[in-house]
Amino acid sequence: MGDIPALVRISVSLKIQPNDGAVYFKVDGQRFGQNRTIKLLTGAKYKIEVVLRPGTIQATTMGIGGVNVPLEEKSRDVQVVSYTGIYDTEGVPHTKSGERQPIQVNMQVRGLQVSGSWPRKTWEGKTVTILEMNILNETIVTT
Repeated sequence: MGDIPALVRISVSLKIQPNDGAVYFKVDGQRFGQNRTIKLLTGAKYKIEVVLRPGTIQATTMGIGGVNVPLEEKSRDVQVVSYTGIYDTEGVPHTKSGERQPIQVNMQVRGLQVSGSWPRKTWEGKTVTILEMNILNETIVTT
């Protein structure tokens, strides 16, 4: 894979399927651990798009909330590499009203001097049923 890069930039986007719809978040202020809460629908599939800079590193899989998401390489050059995958929330229980749950996010990468899963990030999320999502959409901002 070549030299080890000094700086790695990672971009991740989520789009609800089947129509690449927006994923919503809510600004909660200091009520919970983070200022923003990502709203995910139970039983839905999300397209994950990952972009890594430089293109000399390689991602193989991504973990979101304990769910393994295989990544498929879409394009690569020396500057940037992009991947897609599908995150399925089928079987993920909805979050109780007034609560938030941490969603651990990690990625398996090659071409860096690290071991195991890296990087690790925690999103604050709330999984809701379709009825709750319809109610919440009135107060949620799209990304």
